[in-house]
Amino acid sequence: MSRRVGRRVVGRGHGRPVPALGAAMCAVAVPVVVVALPGIAAAQDSPPYVFAQGAKTVQGTVTSADAAELKAGETYRSSIEAGVKGTGLGGGSGAKGGAGTRYYRVDLDGSSDTYVSAVAVPKVGADVKVAFNDSISVTLQDQQGNRCDAEVAAFRSAEYPRPIAATAERVVREGGGRCQDAGTYYVVVARKTAPDSTRERWDLELSVSSEPTLKSPPATTGPGAWSSVSPRPPAGIPSERPGGTGFNDARSLRQGVWKDRIRPGQTLFYRVPLDWGQQLFTEAELGTSAGDAQRKGFVPSALNVTLYNPARTPVTSKDASYGGEPAVAALDPLPPVAYENRYLSRADEAGVRFAGWYYLKVSLTPEMKGTFGNKESGVTLRLTVHGEAASAPAYVRDPGAFQVTDADRAAAENGSAQGGGSSLPSAGGQDGGQAAQGGSVRTNRMTVVGIAGIGTGSVLVLGLGVWTYVARRRAPAGW
Repeated sequence: MSRRVGRRVVGRGHGRPVPALGAAMCAVAVPVVVVALPGIAAAQDSPPYVFAQGAKTVQGTVTSADAAELKAGETYRSSIEAGVKGTGLGGGSGAKGGAGTRYYRVDLDGSSDTYVSAVAVPKVGADVKVAFNDSISVTLQDQQGNRCDAEVAAFRSAEYPRPIAATAERVVREGGGRCQDAGTYYVVVARKTAPDSTRERWDLELSVSSEPTLKSPPATTGPGAWSSVSPRPPAGIPSERPGGTGFNDARSLRQGVWKDRIRPGQTLFYRVPLDWGQQLFTEAELGTSAGDAQRKGFVPSALNVTLYNPARTPVTSKDASYGGEPAVAALDPLPPVAYENRYLSRADEAGVRFAGWYYLKVSLTPEMKGTFGNKESGVTLRLTVHGEAASAPAYVRDPGAFQVTDADRAAAENGSAQGGGSSLPSAGGQDGGQAAQGGSVRTNRMTVVGIAGIGTGSVLVLGLGVWTYVARRRAPAGW
């Protein structure tokens, strides 16, 4: 969270010498204290969403005629308003114009599958309110207004502000009908807002991913039977890996047991490399604190866990309620990653259609604060990656994000954060994530101490200079 640090300017006096050492040091010391405080405050407040480094800012338009272009492989920043009360505008993917609907343009070829994602980032805080059906929707349509695909992401039962993402796709297939040709397409991002919800502008992160076609025609039916039996979760002492704020600084994980701390209203992101033929089994446990069981409170949907695929498409989600005892949210079993999964009828099974980084979003409702206090809770992730990596399909070109590389495996091993928001290096090794805080999620205490130390040294040196100056001004001539 960026903050403006106040700068105190000390004016020059007239007719009198500069004050003595003590006053001078107090005047200079004020900025040093202020420098240290924003970092500490950031560790207590809800963290910001770290946007991708180098993301271009684009303005969505209210008509398709003026739509700004989005290019494949690029990430963009934009924003969207809540819409005009009483007009019905901005009410969903079918909205025609208005403050709650924004248009963008993409130029597509006639062979690649394309995924357009929008991440909505509401402001966070106790004064921000969202409702069950408040949502962001992404629609991809052709020049004739025919809808290729649409997806809606809503807050649902967990009614508190946090990043939500939706993805619309254009899949090229034999006999696919419309939206198969090369040309200009339009991306329609719409925001739905309940009358009682906070109507502040939401930030948007937009990205376009292109998946190349295969060298030979793929199968057009889903895979056969697969094992849906969840293996026993991994056991052992968990290693600490602090989560990130979003897709761009998500903390890398591999199979194992990992722990973190989460506050009411906070959302943490992690990522796991999943190769062709592999299955991911995920279990998130919200730990209990001393005295919680005696409070006799109950918070429904306290913990939410959502899985996203490499195109940022929501795959599956699970909630866990909390009543003072440990609570577990285990994602439903999914099939092994396979190209043919895209032809399955169930959206969650079709979502595991390519290899790459799969993202876990873990959120804790702010309702925990009123029942169990505004304190951090321990969260434990138990991840199982089942199966050996299989051969990748024969793409006509490098698939980019839709693959797992040696560098990806190394990142999962040492716990580094994804580039784009991570400002601190990983320490390496199994617990390397401990030293690396994703983006500005939390403040590194040693950094604060270092800044304070530098500031203190500067004050002493400057103070000594002021003391010398004052002494010479007061000394008799010829001293």
